[in-house]
Amino acid sequence: MPKPRNLMLKRADGARQFEQYMREMQLRETVLRLPNTISAAAGLGRSVSLTQLIATWAESSPSPQAFTYLPPNNQVAHEDFVSRLHGLAAAYYAQQVYAIDQTTDIRRPLLHAAVPRIHAMSTRQFERAGKGTRAELLFVHGARRQFHSAVYRHPPTFAERMDPQLHGKSIVSARQMNALLHNVLQALNLPGKDFDRIAPLLEPRTAPLGRLLHETFRNTAEHAYLDTEGRLPSRGFRCILIATRHAHPRELDPEALVSSSHPGLDRYFDRLRRRVTGLGRKLVFMLELSVLDTGPGFAATMHQPRNTDDVGRVAECFVDYASSKPGPNSGLGLGRVLRQVQALDGFVRFRTSTAEAVYSGIPVRRITPPVPHVVGDLPPAVGTVLTIAIPLAQ
Repeated sequence: MPKPRNLMLKRADGARQFEQYMREMQLRETVLRLPNTISAAAGLGRSVSLTQLIATWAESSPSPQAFTYLPPNNQVAHEDFVSRLHGLAAAYYAQQVYAIDQTTDIRRPLLHAAVPRIHAMSTRQFERAGKGTRAELLFVHGARRQFHSAVYRHPPTFAERMDPQLHGKSIVSARQMNALLHNVLQALNLPGKDFDRIAPLLEPRTAPLGRLLHETFRNTAEHAYLDTEGRLPSRGFRCILIATRHAHPRELDPEALVSSSHPGLDRYFDRLRRRVTGLGRKLVFMLELSVLDTGPGFAATMHQPRNTDDVGRVAECFVDYASSKPGPNSGLGLGRVLRQVQALDGFVRFRTSTAEAVYSGIPVRRITPPVPHVVGDLPPAVGTVLTIAIPLAQ
């Protein structure tokens, strides 16, 4: 039996490196060597993409083992590691997580260190759920408060968990999502000028950010919660990530953000860089909203007979009135997300199964709806990642 291959993840890895790692996982069993932190530079979608990689690795490994650079007995270091999404994912998915000595299994101490943070999220102590200028709301299968009140009207009943439409209806409204975003961003104690830049998008009457988050999270719940046989998952988690970034223009590199070449995204970031340079600024202020689900993924649940490949299925997700769900709530798709992102001059990355969709918005009137650029033939990935990034007023 061949010895497992070491995959040494680096702090500054981005989407294209993650795709290469997933290709290597297909060839032979691997063990992961994880950095304690990941780079926040640009950082758009990096945290959720790395978590998708970890879930994919665990799914493909008969006995997933991860190695870290953590000391065996240092509670502060352990708490810091699981305060990061990839650290918590490693502790959750791996069978063993080894300290820097490569012999001490610290998985149980890591999970124990994560409990206060998960509890803080479920009890709306958002100041304890965030770190720096980012916060994550986690919904962990098997946790006592898997469906906590920040996002759910009430814990779904068994019938609501088994019916995608009923499950979606148990999620709070777009207006309540908007209030959640406001409360989380306030709890992060952002500099006043940064919060003031976001505030117009949190205006309760229009609530564009609340609508974006509601649409993406609800679609994830309705399309990707049950497995392909309609069964509840044995493990997995979902996450909402909210973060702000002050990125240097040269850090806005599409190679770190998406899996494949996309000329439209290149032009989009070139335009952002010129805008900042023209204003005499050195940094681009970006808001990230990401949703992660480690279920079967959208492509697996979009039962469209005329589209048998993942590229077609993913493209269908963004078409109005296309859905895998029968009934009055069918046909919403993610087209409304693209239109909202277009109005905000943002961009979207959507990664599921073997396909990736990318859209970079330009705020102009168009007769035809916005359409993402979709590529396939990527290594199979577990679940779904959807990242929305919005440049804010300079």
